[in-house]
Amino acid sequence: MTETDREPQFYLCSCFTTDNIFLHDYKLHVRYVSGQQFRRDYQKLLLRLGCVLDQQFEDVLKKVSQEVDRRRQLAVTSAERAAAIKRMYQPLHHHVYRLQETYLTSEFKQLVEYCRSRNANKEGLLLLLKVAAPRVYRLPVFEKHFCEELVEELEHFEQSSAPTGRPNTMNHYGIPLNELGFDEGFVTPLREQYLQPITSLLYPDCGGHSLDSHKAFVVKYALKEDLDLSYHYDNAEITLNVSLGKEFTDGNLYFGDMRQVKPRCPYLRRSARRLNTRSQQDFSIEANTCTGPCQFLVVSAGTSSFG
Repeated sequence: MTETDREPQFYLCSCFTTDNIFLHDYKLHVRYVSGQQFRRDYQKLLLRLGCVLDQQFEDVLKKVSQEVDRRRQLAVTSAERAAAIKRMYQPLHHHVYRLQETYLTSEFKQLVEYCRSRNANKEGLLLLLKVAAPRVYRLPVFEKHFCEELVEELEHFEQSSAPTGRPNTMNHYGIPLNELGFDEGFVTPLREQYLQPITSLLYPDCGGHSLDSHKAFVVKYALKEDLDLSYHYDNAEITLNVSLGKEFTDGNLYFGDMRQVKPRCPYLRRSARRLNTRSQQDFSIEANTCTGPCQFLVVSAGTSSFG
């Protein structure tokens, strides 16, 4: 087997199985190492949040334990779903699974070309970007025709009988793109060839020059489905959010400083073909009610060499 024939090896933080477990009923993220630790750290807090009965607390503890077990088995179950999808699902638009330059806007390609140039620097790059908040940037990435075909492909998949997993513990509606087959031909070259030249200049202090892993998924917001996203931190050095379009209203997105309790920097996600980047080292994130339907492509990228 040659080097190019090998499956890509992605890295996973050890904290993935213990940290940022979301309790939807209490809008709270928790950490779980053991039942004893969980009781010590959260029983009084949950009591103040309305978890007043012993049985309520035991139910919470059971849900958290189940989520930890799910995460520990995720690599196996995700691979099983991916194999089933490959066997059962017939794509509508085969070409969207491989990144092509025609999918990218001319503005984005010019931006990447500048970042690849010998004399590129952060100051020059900032002249080409729209700053939405401190260290949060907005720019067009994908052409409208590609966004439309990608949404058609995702909707076609949702209507099939193929299995699908949840993208995370907070969103109930969405698709992990690695299971659908987007990693090798689309997300990996997007990260390596186009995003990293930009992030290496914008976030050199957060590993932006050495991104070697990612998690990519699409989340969906609509009436009678997910309408919002609670305040949280992404487990990544860099996060990219792309609005894929469709008609929707509201959809405010808030960025807050690291460890800040309440968000302070509003940023409206209204336009299709827009991407915003932010560093996990500086911001947490919250999305307000979105009266969809609308879909967002999220790429969380990280590096194993950044301590």
